Amino acid sequence: MKKIISVLFLICLLLTGCGSGHDRAKKYLVQTYHLPQAERIPKVILDCDMTYLGDDAMCLSILAQADKLGLIELLGVTITGGNNFVSYGTNAALVQLEHMEREEIPVYMGTDIPLNGERDLSLQETIVGSIDKWGAMYHFDAYVAPDRYHDLGKLYERKWGYSETEAEELNSVDFMIQQVSDCPEEVTLICVGAATNIASACQKDDSFAAKTAGIVYMGTIIGDQGTYTPYADFNCFYDAEAYEICFRSDFPVQMVIPHEASGTALLDKAVFDLLDSKKDTPTAAFWLDNQYSQYLRNPKNRQSCPDAIAAVCFLNPNVIAGQEILHLEVNTDTQSPYYGQVTARAKDGNVHVVMAVDSEQYWNFVTDLLCEMTESSDRDYAWYVEANDL
Repeated sequence: MKKIISVLFLICLLLTGCGSGHDRAKKYLVQTYHLPQAERIPKVILDCDMTYLGDDAMCLSILAQADKLGLIELLGVTITGGNNFVSYGTNAALVQLEHMEREEIPVYMGTDIPLNGERDLSLQETIVGSIDKWGAMYHFDAYVAPDRYHDLGKLYERKWGYSETEAEELNSVDFMIQQVSDCPEEVTLICVGAATNIASACQKDDSFAAKTAGIVYMGTIIGDQGTYTPYADFNCFYDAEAYEICFRSDFPVQMVIPHEASGTALLDKAVFDLLDSKKDTPTAAFWLDNQYSQYLRNPKNRQSCPDAIAAVCFLNPNVIAGQEILHLEVNTDTQSPYYGQVTARAKDGNVHVVMAVDSEQYWNFVTDLLCEMTESSDRDYAWYVEANDL
């Protein structure tokens, strides 16, 4: 009996210590970065087209860590088609949550199919001029259905294997509608892929958008030069109809991170040097173990990490260095070379468009968050940028 009591007492001490450490980290972040504090902890759903160690994964890492420290409540991760099929993205999300020791965060499967169905991209390429040939839609001939996320066939990656945890049975759309109905005006959607799941929720429940707390998107290009076609970015080109429906829906707040902003928050060696210098956590170790070596081999390597910006701007709007309020329209004509192009005007604007972030504050905040810092470190992002002559 005494042994049982001692073990229980030790467990209580460990749990208390962990809690106080998280509380100190949260307090440090709030005070250092002047984070907005709501009366209730914000609830968040991440909607994404997940891959391994990409910008979706960094976005998930940031939100999972913010959840761990009590800055938000991450209700779940919903998977949509885009970078790859939902089946692939579901396994990727589950595996990476396990590596971060956050496997209790639920994952829900959405759809690969855009609102208006599959398109013949070979035919559409003759209209739009050129298409960057990657992503799920370009490979539907090798389609793997969502429920086969543990039977991926040629999509299986030996390095990562299959997750031990399972996805939820409820589909993404019904999960979103349920959470927003249960907690009206409390749930923020962070959409970093094609907006198909979210637009489908808007269509299924016409009160859905108005009952959320708002939405943050990573997608669009506010300009002429596209990234996937000559005029469109990947997310909008995958399902332009979904984006147009969302922009016209009654979300209380809409924020868009266009690709123009991604160049102001690039992953580089300074970021990983900073991570390496701070307190080790499962999430920080996950990124260092799998990514740091490529920056050590090539110190001038710089990678775009746009999806993460949506999470950071939601958590810490003080990183925003340039913002406009615009009215956005998406070209949904599949017979037009401009399909997926976004046009913007200032008149009647209802969308907050982030054009740039403060890279120094951005990466100091992200690394402090991922490493659960409770006090300032001697060297910051600017120090490592200078040390690496970046």
